Amino acid sequence: MRTRPTTTRTRLAKAAATGSAALLSMAVLTPTAEARSPHQVDPALMVPALNPSFAPWSCFRTGVKITCQGGYEQTYENEQFGLQCDGQEVYLSGTARERMTRWQTAEGLATKTVVHLDFPGDTFSLSPIGEGPSLTISGHFNRHYTYLVPGDRGSRVLTEVGAIYLAKSPGGGGLVLHDTGSVRFEPGAEFDVIASMKGVHDVYSDPAIVDRVICDALT
Repeated sequence: MRTRPTTTRTRLAKAAATGSAALLSMAVLTPTAEARSPHQVDPALMVPALNPSFAPWSCFRTGVKITCQGGYEQTYENEQFGLQCDGQEVYLSGTARERMTRWQTAEGLATKTVVHLDFPGDTFSLSPIGEGPSLTISGHFNRHYTYLVPGDRGSRVLTEVGAIYLAKSPGGGGLVLHDTGSVRFEPGAEFDVIASMKGVHDVYSDPAIVDRVICDALT
């Protein structure tokens, strides 16, 4: 059992997972295509409450269970997010796209969630207008939440699977940051306490590597 390091993507991930726009004040919410069904269910009846950042939600009965779907897109341009390199603020530009599907019991108690995340290119710079040296980090991965007790958020287990961090050297060389595979967290301790890992995980071997790679590229 290990503790997940606090990194740039960790800060952004927590903001997205909790529906907070504090770090990404330029967030733009856009709905995904809504599922159409004659058996629509009120999203407000789901337990725990559905993440408002993925609204508008579409919930419908599928057999004896309920399926809910939602999504959003965040666009951020030259935003500060709390990282400094040699005393200079770092600015971030990019787009985050996420699609969520959650399954519930017939009573609306959550049992499983899958989130598809796409960060096609987060670009970091020391310039408030994006000039000068920059570094781009991408990510394409899924988050799987399993509720050990239906409807009980504190019992759910998060597993991240895919390419969470990928960054090449600014000159177009090899990878300078590589975090792919799977990471499973302890129940109720998502983003904090790691239960198991498989694959290549630079971030977990060196907790400071993300911020250091960014600063090395920019300074």
